[in-house]
Amino acid sequence: MPDLLVEVGCEELPSSACREAIDQAPGLVAEAVAAMGLGEPPVEVSVAPRRIAVAVAGLPDGLPPAVRAVRGPAAEAAFGPGGAPTRAAEGFARAHGVEVADLVVREDGGRRFVFAERTEPGRALDELVPEVAARLVGGLRFSKTMRWGEGTGLRFSRPVRWLVAKVDERTVPFELHGLVAGDVSRGHRFLGGPAVIPSAGAYHERLREVGVVASHEARRAQIEAELDAAAAAAGGVWRDPRGVLDEVVFLVEWPSVITGRIDARHLRLPPRVLVTAMQGHQRYLPLESEAGELLPAFLAVSNGDPAHAEVITRGNEDVLDARLQDAAFSFDKDRDAGLEALGARLDAIVFHQRLGTMAQKRDRLAALVEALGDAVGAAPGARAAAEAAARLAKADQGAVLVAEFSELEGYVAAEYARIEGHPDGVARAIEEQYLPEGPDSPLPASEAGALVAVADRIDNLVGAFAVDEAPTGSKDPYGLRRAAMGVVRVALDRAWDADHRALLAAAHRLLREQGADLARDEASTVEAVDAFLADRLGYVLGAEGVGAEAVAAALGAGLGSLAAAAAWARAIEAARATDAFAAVWTASTRLVRIARRKPPGGAPAPGDDPGEAALREAIEAVRGPIADARARRHFAAALAAAEPLAAAVDRFFVDVLVNDEEPGVRARRYALVREAAAVLGGVADFERVTDVGGAR
Repeated sequence: MPDLLVEVGCEELPSSACREAIDQAPGLVAEAVAAMGLGEPPVEVSVAPRRIAVAVAGLPDGLPPAVRAVRGPAAEAAFGPGGAPTRAAEGFARAHGVEVADLVVREDGGRRFVFAERTEPGRALDELVPEVAARLVGGLRFSKTMRWGEGTGLRFSRPVRWLVAKVDERTVPFELHGLVAGDVSRGHRFLGGPAVIPSAGAYHERLREVGVVASHEARRAQIEAELDAAAAAAGGVWRDPRGVLDEVVFLVEWPSVITGRIDARHLRLPPRVLVTAMQGHQRYLPLESEAGELLPAFLAVSNGDPAHAEVITRGNEDVLDARLQDAAFSFDKDRDAGLEALGARLDAIVFHQRLGTMAQKRDRLAALVEALGDAVGAAPGARAAAEAAARLAKADQGAVLVAEFSELEGYVAAEYARIEGHPDGVARAIEEQYLPEGPDSPLPASEAGALVAVADRIDNLVGAFAVDEAPTGSKDPYGLRRAAMGVVRVALDRAWDADHRALLAAAHRLLREQGADLARDEASTVEAVDAFLADRLGYVLGAEGVGAEAVAAALGAGLGSLAAAAAWARAIEAARATDAFAAVWTASTRLVRIARRKPPGGAPAPGDDPGEAALREAIEAVRGPIADARARRHFAAALAAAEPLAAAVDRFFVDVLVNDEEPGVRARRYALVREAAAVLGGVADFERVTDVGGAR
């Protein structure tokens, strides 16, 4: 069975586009092949900086002739009395290229219709290849594109320059967007020239002859093997803390690893400064000893001629040395100025046009750290360290080194704090202020660092929402979703039972007191940020298997803390299949439905009948135990306490007519219903739960 190869050659693709092609191309080609009736053979994708290639093995030779039946009008509309064809039948036959006499009548769905049957000729595989190529080129969706091809309307990541199409040894010529597919690919820009592809199966071997490792998987394996060997020869191990290898794989077609030296004088710089200069700017791999200390050497992946490795190495060493000289100059200048002087520069740095300067941001951070420390009952030592760190945390925004390496913010201030002799707990909290950086990244290890990190994010969230710059759709320029996720993750990790809404309100007041140009008042800002945090909480708990209904029911209980709501949601998820939950759920949802009705006119009349008295007694009996269980954050106890009230509610609706004819009595009973609903609402917002597993 034949093998198919299609190669799309283009200008150098960015690494992000390469990864997008890898994700999309197999599905696009597989769908195209299946839609043509060619089965579901395996699809292999190879992506390099200048090419996207797909190989499909074991295809049929083509499609055999097929009879296709097209349904037309109903039989009674197509043929009149005596079987004479109507205009409808004639028009249908003409449209499908058949004679009226050739129309057939069949039953379909209980009715009789006319059908036109046409025999479609078979198609050789070569005839189908252009459709596969068109589906691939036109179907890829890149995050950033450019219009390519005059008058074609094609948008692609980079201009397409050539096409190769092979079915086994046969070349399949066709035109696509002004290019004619052939059998000539292009090798490495400097190490190889044009390459005639003799067959689909010889693609990778032939490209290797012209300096191209076309398979991204083979290229990565080769790079890692060479890195391992070079690191061992240098007496260390290579590291990739920023994951630059994921990008490097798509920067080279013929990789070769070189080992460069770092001038020993640069090793006095903090390790992260060295690594950032190596990885952030140059995509180098640092070398470490087995003890984890940086070695005066680095590894780089070259796309040049290995025969000129010495020249390439020297050039890379010179580039890195210049970077490190600049970093050393900046580091020394900032260190000599000191944190106090750096902090004095914050008055001249705008944090946000409507939210003030970085100095004002620092002052808010210090106040919020203090409030958060009070709210969570932080240990005295951690609180003192956090408050000191908050005053210094933003000082490096005025540092020359951070202006050069923005990704080092926080770390630079921490290093200067250590140099100046501040306690390690303070320096550590400064360094941890931006943790976690993502949904799966490490959390602050110290309590002081957690206090600073959460306070900083609360200020960012409240500030952005207060000036109406909340995320919209996929746009989140300030990283607020990541900030909210950080607040939730730290709060849950630390089991902080603190009223986060009070902290949000405090953050808004601080902004208002500083004269910030706010668009939203305190109440609406707190509501919006609270809902935003709740959404992130649902995301975190969903990953644990806690359903959205359980999360919503827990949040509706109004416990006032993210950690408490999380524990409550987990308990609700575990209990929702029990008879006890079902009983309370049934009572609560019934009460809420009635309580929501328009209240009757007039004031409640005095008095109690026995049914009302029994319910009132049950309410008062459970009110305290439920409140106690809430205070202890013990959902099971709250649910158990609510069971007698649920039973009393059932009896109440049997014994008492709520919609009494007497307005005063009716008003009194509605008030009692609302009171009972509110008490059970303290256990959970049961209306948010639709799937209950216990007996009802």
